[in-house]
Amino acid sequence: MFQDSELQLEKLGYFLRLARKRRGWRQEDVAQRLKVSVDTIKRVEKGSKGVSIGHVLDLLSLYQRLETFTEVVNPYKDEVGISMEAERSPKRVSANRYDRNF
Repeated sequence: MFQDSELQLEKLGYFLRLARKRRGWRQEDVAQRLKVSVDTIKRVEKGSKGVSIGHVLDLLSLYQRLETFTEVVNPYKDEVGISMEAERSPKRVSANRYDRNF
C-alpha cells in the first residue's frame, strides 16, 4: 500500500473515532447498531486497510456524513480524470462517407 494511502486511512479512522465520541457513543454502541463486532469498529478507527469499505460507509451513514464520501468520488469533480479523458478524445471527427451523399 502506498505510504500516503496509509496516512489517509489513519486520518479517516481518527475522524470516525472523533465523530463517534462527539455523539457520546461507545464502540460497543456503534457495533451493536451496525451489527458488527467491536473489533471491527476498533480496526476502522485505527485505519486498518483490511476493513471493508462497506463498514466505513455504514459508519459514515450512521454519523450522517455519507454525503461527504460521495463528494470525494464525484466523477464530475475528477479534474485529473477529465483532463486525461480529453487528451484521449479524437481531435477531429471525420464525416462518415455515407453522410456526404445529401
